[in-house]
Amino acid sequence: MPHPSLDPSFLSSESRGRTLSFAGRASGLPAVAGSWSFSCAVVLSLLLAARADAQEVPAPVRTAPQLTAFVAAQAPPGFEDRTVAVVLEITVETDGTVSAVEVAEPAGDGFDEAAVAAARAFVFVPASRDGVPVRARVRYRYLFEPRVVVTTATDAGDESAEDPEGTEGGAGSEVGADEAAADASEAPEAGVEAPADGGETELGVEAVVFAPPRDGVRRTLEREVLTTIPGTRGDALRVVELLPGVGRPAFGGGVVLVRGAAPGDSEVFLDGVPVPLLYHFGGLTSFYNSQLLDEIDFVPGNFSVRYGRRIGGILEVTPRDPRTDGYHGFVDINVIDASLMVEGPIGDHFAFAVAVRRSWVDLILGAVLPEDGPTFLAAPVYYDYQLMLTYRPDDNHRFRLLVYGSSDELALVLGGGGNDPNVRGNFGLGTQFHRAQLSWLLLHEDWFEQEITASVGGSLLDIAVGESTRLDADFIPIQLRSEWRVRLGAHTRLVGGLDLQITPLTLAFRGAPPGQGEGMPAMPGAARVSFDSGNVTAYRPGAYLESQTQLFERLDVVVGIRADWYREIQAWSIDPRLTTRLRVLDELSVRAAVGLFSQPPEFANTTPGIGNPDLSPTRAVHVGLGSELVLSEYALRLSVDGFYKHIQDRVVATEGGRAPFFTNDGLGRIYGVEVGLRVNPGGPSPVFGFLSYTLMRSERQDGPDQEWRLFDFDQTHILSLAAVWNIGDGWQAGATFRLVSGNPTTPVVGAVNDLSAGIYRPIYGPVNSDRNPFFHRLDVRVEKRFELGDIGFLTLYLDVQNVYNATNREGTSYSFDYTQSNDIPGLPLIPSLGLRGEL
Repeated sequence: MPHPSLDPSFLSSESRGRTLSFAGRASGLPAVAGSWSFSCAVVLSLLLAARADAQEVPAPVRTAPQLTAFVAAQAPPGFEDRTVAVVLEITVETDGTVSAVEVAEPAGDGFDEAAVAAARAFVFVPASRDGVPVRARVRYRYLFEPRVVVTTATDAGDESAEDPEGTEGGAGSEVGADEAAADASEAPEAGVEAPADGGETELGVEAVVFAPPRDGVRRTLEREVLTTIPGTRGDALRVVELLPGVGRPAFGGGVVLVRGAAPGDSEVFLDGVPVPLLYHFGGLTSFYNSQLLDEIDFVPGNFSVRYGRRIGGILEVTPRDPRTDGYHGFVDINVIDASLMVEGPIGDHFAFAVAVRRSWVDLILGAVLPEDGPTFLAAPVYYDYQLMLTYRPDDNHRFRLLVYGSSDELALVLGGGGNDPNVRGNFGLGTQFHRAQLSWLLLHEDWFEQEITASVGGSLLDIAVGESTRLDADFIPIQLRSEWRVRLGAHTRLVGGLDLQITPLTLAFRGAPPGQGEGMPAMPGAARVSFDSGNVTAYRPGAYLESQTQLFERLDVVVGIRADWYREIQAWSIDPRLTTRLRVLDELSVRAAVGLFSQPPEFANTTPGIGNPDLSPTRAVHVGLGSELVLSEYALRLSVDGFYKHIQDRVVATEGGRAPFFTNDGLGRIYGVEVGLRVNPGGPSPVFGFLSYTLMRSERQDGPDQEWRLFDFDQTHILSLAAVWNIGDGWQAGATFRLVSGNPTTPVVGAVNDLSAGIYRPIYGPVNSDRNPFFHRLDVRVEKRFELGDIGFLTLYLDVQNVYNATNREGTSYSFDYTQSNDIPGLPLIPSLGLRGEL
């Protein structure tokens, strides 16, 4: 059950809007009618694939990444005569380029930076499984030593070169979730160090090889790159806003808008478990510490059957395991918040990590809010925490306990000049969630993987607007997810899974009747209702089956089917999906995907008395076609993707708010094209970053006889550009620029005086017939890193958001009789000076 704070329908349109206006059945595809025939074809193809490969199950042929282009690093001045080793973790892409480098065992004195800079320019023969290139992570030992001869081995033969520095590294058998191991006994040696005396050194081998993507479009971002993007204050999850297809919410939204979908249509996962909120108050900071993050996977549509109950996009956050090479710490103090992290080993098999963060946003808002604005009773405060414990008894098992939580609180006094006496007075917001989840990864030989995750927690939401609007919601989400991956042969893998959600909850509400999620302007003075659900349990089991097959060496086909049951509405959904990927050239691939996706109505829409328990799930058809070009020489990755979504059975409010209050009469259509260009670190240029552009239209129809209109968050143009320059000597500078179409708005064309209620009621024009001006903002970041010898390093940074103080309009405020209006500006210039230390 999703957290109600992500769904605006939990509040009436009046309590959402108050006196502020924020930009915030036609023939269609026969999705439901055709799903059963498509489902039968899916099941048949799975059975045929299993039967074909069951005749013979040869062991998969795997190779580890092979270094073909070594880059020598210069030892720091004054240390040229020292012998020093730096252990790195290098992520090698399917084209052989390096996308990320992390220091696993530092040496200090500038050696770490020199080794990282050199490793970023390495070129490999990529890892492969059954001849298909796959992504891999390699543990690599970079050795600084005077007069050392380095020999690198490739499949074609050996090449030798003399160089003042040496290396050693290789590949091995440690694996993570949804990953396939590279066997050290089968992998060729990746590098040999030749000491000055001519002897040979045996090398340890360790690597992680990743399975090919199971989604139509999956964009993976590594922490090393993410934490340096300007405007994010080092928060890796904030970089998601710059990706193709991601819209910009209004100030304070703190949600993710994916390809024109509603915020509640997309889901955020942490290690396979859904979380209700991605960002804290105002969207300035995410809920999870970036130092404990491994990577972020963003799927804007056509996602695998592993994910269900959503028709928008998927964002999966993968945590990293704590380090075991010693004890390490991290401290970050800036003008908005402060965070602390400690990690290290416990004996031979255990490791731990603890992180906490606490804000002091009240000082910022107190300085920038106008004198006649809201008065704080309790300043906005947020905090979050993470506790991780891992246990690895051997190479085939990994147990991970993850405990985390997030909280936001705000209380203020509204001015008395509003037009509605029902919402004058105090405003309060309190939202928090806490989770404990335990996962178990099992690897059995070369053909079987099992991953089981169980989680339990609590989500609380408390909102009070004025004297008569109140919402109290308590959720206890319980989730059990199991996935089994079985290799049936050299070219086929079957994936099966169970996905169970059980959510006991209570919901108490007092205020205007809940409306539909969007497209309904605020109407003051509406009649009030009171509701208390008592103790209710939402039960939503799901199961899925997926086949991954390689055909003709260059064609990958992923076919899957998913079934979900929603007890609160007594309904099933059956969703078949298909994804194909063709490697036309080594540098160029073409992808296509189509699938059916379902989403249950929100609880407030199905509760008797204020909703309709006979609603059906909303369904959407996703169609995608795109291509990707990878130029390894320049570390460039260019993608172009077109998409179309048809939404049917969308939940809309009945005219006049009459019973049954909600129906499935709504439709939707979303279509567009997105372009993404990524320059990875390690290329010929010291500059890396992102460029993305999305051209899109998102429209809705609220009933059979109504016209198509713009969605509340329709943004025609979305342009994002972020660039970071590694200047050298510890200096780094960068800038981020965004240009986005303003959100649609519904204009007020007049007002009438309601003498019985003693207020003026607005007269609205056509829904979303107007639009805010273009949003534009420039952020810059400058940082300097200081080495502290063998202890660690300090980084002093200045991250400035909205450098030229653009006054972007986020909404409109009206006088009591609607004769006058004022623009509501977004965030002003916000400089964040901070100090970060790592040990």
